[in-house]
Order: sequence, then structure tokens, then C-alpha cells
Amino acid sequence: MNNFKVINFFIVFLLSIAIEGCSVANGIHELLPTAEAVHKKTTPFQKIEIYTQDNLPVDKGYVFIAKVAAHGNAYASNETLKETIRKEASKVGAELVLLTGENITNDESIGSYGGGIYISDQIKRPHLYGLAAVYSKVKFGTVTGNDGYIKYIRSGSSADKAGLREGMKILSINGRFFQNNLVMQTEVSAKKPGDIVTIEYMDNENEKKIVRIVLEAAQ
Repeated sequence: MNNFKVINFFIVFLLSIAIEGCSVANGIHELLPTAEAVHKKTTPFQKIEIYTQDNLPVDKGYVFIAKVAAHGNAYASNETLKETIRKEASKVGAELVLLTGENITNDESIGSYGGGIYISDQIKRPHLYGLAAVYSKVKFGTVTGNDGYIKYIRSGSSADKAGLREGMKILSINGRFFQNNLVMQTEVSAKKPGDIVTIEYMDNENEKKIVRIVLEAAQ
């Protein structure tokens, strides 16, 4: 083996160790405008709860405060990515993370010479994305779709006492048209106990109604 091949062999060997030696991921976050409206606290990353869009907490409201992501090396496991997501969420004072997506990309390549021919393989890197959130200080008590329709009403909550029911459609909150759940979070979930919100909605008989609700403290 000539000197050139020896050097090339060790370069490829060292790169292989760097890439394959351990399962690691890097995390990033991007604060949302709602982050300034809520009180955040320091939560150990191990205690940050992770949910999926099919398994949302229904007993508490929450406010999204940051977009978070984990970008792993070729051998990063799903657990490594989740741990990185938790650590990133902990940096912004979150209490839970809603996972929103994942993918695998083909990034830089690694290769070696064999018989005078350079052989290259792309590295597949996994990525995990989510929204970091804090639990709401008030118990409005609804799970609402982005279309405004109420999917769930918690018994005894402010919404329940105000007469809101499953199947009804929220049209606006505090005068803001209900475009998506971000309106619910900024106009309701980020509020303090004792604050008043004005809800315009369509009831189950397709009648438009307006109700003013005093928000109660979450338990």
C-alpha cells in the first residue's frame, strides 16, 4: 500500500469513527411572539413531557413559546433526538413539547478509493421537530381545532360554565377572528386568572352568540 493510499485509509477511518462512533444530535430553537406573554420557569429537561398531535393533553391548556428541533448524525436514535428536543425546550423554560414532524435528509458524503476509483456514499441524517410550550395559568377548558370547532369541553371549566359545548364553533376571541389555535393561545391561554375574554361563537343550532367569560385559575 503506497503512502497516498495509507493516508487516505486513515482519513476515511477517522471520519468513520467521528460519524459512527456515537449517536448525537444538535438542537436549535426559535422563540415565538407568545413567549413574552407567559411566565416561564426552569424545568429539568428530563421532566419535560412529550406529546404527539394524536395524543394531546386534554386536562390542561398550554401556550406554545418556541419552535424546537433536533438534527442528528447518521446514527442518532429517536431517543437521542427526543432527549435533544427536551434539552432545547428546557433552555426556553418550557414544560412540554408537541412533536410536529420528522424527516431524513441526505447530507455530506464520505468515501474512499478502491482500485483507483473513488467510492462515495451520502450520509442520511434524521431530524425531529416540535413546539415547546408551558401550561396555562387558567382553565378555560376546551380543545379546539384550527377550524374553530370545539372538540372537547372539560367539565367544570370556565368554558363549560359559560355554556360552550362540543360541536360549537368559535368565531372570534376578544374581537380577533379565529384563524387558528394561536389566537386561542394568545387571547385565552396566556391570560391570568381573573382576566375577562369575549367569545363570539356559533352554537349547535347555528345561532351566533357572544359571551364574556371570567377566567379561573388552573388547578
